[in-house]
Amino acid sequence: MFKKILLVSSTEGGLVMLAELCAAKLIAPYFGTSIQVWAATLSVTLGGLAAGYLIGSRRSKFVYERNIKDLNIIFFLNGIFLCLIPVLCHPLLKLTMSNNLGVGSILSLMVLLFPVLLLFGCTSPLIINVLNSNESKAGETSGMVYSVSTIGGIVMTMITGFYLLPYFGIKNSYFIAGILSAICGVLLLKKEAKTLNLVMLIIFAASLSANALHKTSFNPQFKVLDESDGLLGNIKIIEHNAAWYGSPDKIGRGLSVNNTMQTFMDVNDPENSSIWAWSNIIPTAISIYPKKSNVLLCGLGGGTIVKQLQKLDFNFDVVELDERIYKLAVKYFHVDPNISVYTDDARHYIKTASEKYDVIIFDTFLSESAPEHLLTVESLQEAKSILKPNGLILTNFYGFISGEKGRAARSVVKTFHEAGFATSVIATPGNEENRNLLILGSDAPKDFSKVNYTEPMSMSVGNLNALMVPIKDLTKGDEMVLTDDKPLLSRMCSAAAKSWKIAYNEYYTSKLIQ
Repeated sequence: MFKKILLVSSTEGGLVMLAELCAAKLIAPYFGTSIQVWAATLSVTLGGLAAGYLIGSRRSKFVYERNIKDLNIIFFLNGIFLCLIPVLCHPLLKLTMSNNLGVGSILSLMVLLFPVLLLFGCTSPLIINVLNSNESKAGETSGMVYSVSTIGGIVMTMITGFYLLPYFGIKNSYFIAGILSAICGVLLLKKEAKTLNLVMLIIFAASLSANALHKTSFNPQFKVLDESDGLLGNIKIIEHNAAWYGSPDKIGRGLSVNNTMQTFMDVNDPENSSIWAWSNIIPTAISIYPKKSNVLLCGLGGGTIVKQLQKLDFNFDVVELDERIYKLAVKYFHVDPNISVYTDDARHYIKTASEKYDVIIFDTFLSESAPEHLLTVESLQEAKSILKPNGLILTNFYGFISGEKGRAARSVVKTFHEAGFATSVIATPGNEENRNLLILGSDAPKDFSKVNYTEPMSMSVGNLNALMVPIKDLTKGDEMVLTDDKPLLSRMCSAAAKSWKIAYNEYYTSKLIQ
């Protein structure tokens, strides 16, 4: 029994981590992956475990046999809950997504995650009590239980992050977790509780069936060609009319990450389909460089910029963190399968790169989350070290420059200055809520009056200097230099991220999922 109980404890530790990691990814299509959402996930996790430890400590006053029965019921109940989470999530999240990111994510997690973690939290005190036949060894037993539980958590975190989520997805990960929890319940079955065990097994089997048969229902106006869950979250390939993007005569194919469109391609004209101003201004800005210039593109998306780099006849390397993106870009967005793509974190690649580049492009937004670790003074100096003389670094960013929402962009500009760059900012047309900023840094000011890039049916700009933001608008006195030691960009972006994600939910997500 001792080894069996320790195995159950180790499994419980692993299931806690699996449930937490999957829950954060589960709510990402509705609330994003900002620091606020992760803070909500960790808070609900710790709150559930703390409540469970307290309840478990009270229940541990009962005798050995009662605690075994409690554990039996807990693992069966959590097997049921874990299987039902993917079934319940979308109806619940549609109800809560109109709240701001903090409130909405906490409410959702309190329903989806808190009960599971509360029950798992109960198990450690119960297991310790079951094993404590000798009071003099209470400390030894407690240490052993928490040790094997933690080891189980470490192992399952690695398995979930590197294998289950990327290759099986969230739904199947919860399916596997439900089965593992039920197996723990079976290991602790009491022969005399035949009726209870039979009822629990029947309910669990029904939950497994509900999980296996459940499919998300999409609005028939949207044709979902592909969907998967993995490293960056939920990815969908969706076709629909482009009226919402100002092109009602086009049928577009989009790459959606966490229900936020990253790329949108005209199905009938895949080579000339950058319908957003920012994706047209990026190649326009770098067209001041001659053919065969070397470019590092950080962030592949659906490959719009890759096609533009090919039109400019540039040599280029691409760094993309999620290997699914490359496969989808080739399959659905007509991206050349022979391009040079490195599956890596952009900053890690830059730190280890032996190549020198004329241009480095950061296009690594994930839903509403800014690439915080790429926009510190240390990271920019690392990028500068692999730039050729007269090189250029460019990052895509939020459109806000005024007030509290604009403090993040103003701080990024100040950080570029601190890293030794002559900095300029281009604003795409539109108001702050609906535009992008392109922040550019180089060793000396660049003249963008003679650019040379256009696409049919897209925005054409002959003089980018006309879109430059005056420096006085970027200096308010509250800007900060962003450093590795004080990674404050996520906090600075929080107000903009909240309004942006809520608007996107109302504008897009609510129409996509029925």
